[in-house]
Amino acid sequence: MHKDLSLLIELQNLDLEIDKNKEMKETLSSQIEEGHKKKARLEEDLSHKQDTLKQTKKERREKERGIEEFDLLLAKHEEEKYKVKSQEEFAVLEKEISRAEKEKVEIEDTLLDLMEKEEELTDFLPSLGIKVRQESKVLGKKEDILKADLKNVIEQSQEIEDKREKIISQLNSVLLKQYKQLQKVKDGLVVVPVKDGNCEGCNMKVSPSLIGSLRRGEEIIYCESCNRILYILNS
Repeated sequence: MHKDLSLLIELQNLDLEIDKNKEMKETLSSQIEEGHKKKARLEEDLSHKQDTLKQTKKERREKERGIEEFDLLLAKHEEEKYKVKSQEEFAVLEKEISRAEKEKVEIEDTLLDLMEKEEELTDFLPSLGIKVRQESKVLGKKEDILKADLKNVIEQSQEIEDKREKIISQLNSVLLKQYKQLQKVKDGLVVVPVKDGNCEGCNMKVSPSLIGSLRRGEEIIYCESCNRILYILNS
């Protein structure tokens, strides 16, 4: 086999490996990022519910104070009933009492809703906290594995890049340029074997004369149909 052809085959194998590692790095990085987002969503949900509980307790205390204020106001109005001097004043006072009682009932209804909400959150938050901690722990372990895999892929990629540079330094510059040009238009598959008399790149028949030239290994041979560089296995 022609020396440059052997180098091209090795270069292509390395380039394909580089592409594979690039996809792997993107996949691993995406999985790590998704883990971060999932963990953040869990913590955000827990924090939101904790804040909701605090706000609910605050609102509940405000409503309780509001009811106390209305109780004092109603008690005051009841005392005032015995001090009014006219039917007109009494009617105004009765109207004020009715309004206060209505507002108090509205606050009491709201208070009941707040108390129910507070009870639900108080009962739910401990289990949610445990779930978040457990899932965060699982996500953390998974992230450690993914990061280790990513580190290995990065190290392998660097090793491959180093090998690639050594091969490039040995290749004929014109041939390297042709390889790069073909690489852009042939989906990275530039150097292909001839199998059963056919080009493995385009599956077209290779002429006997080209096969003879391939067997002699004296020059670089291109497929007459797809222009890929050809080689024969086990030649």
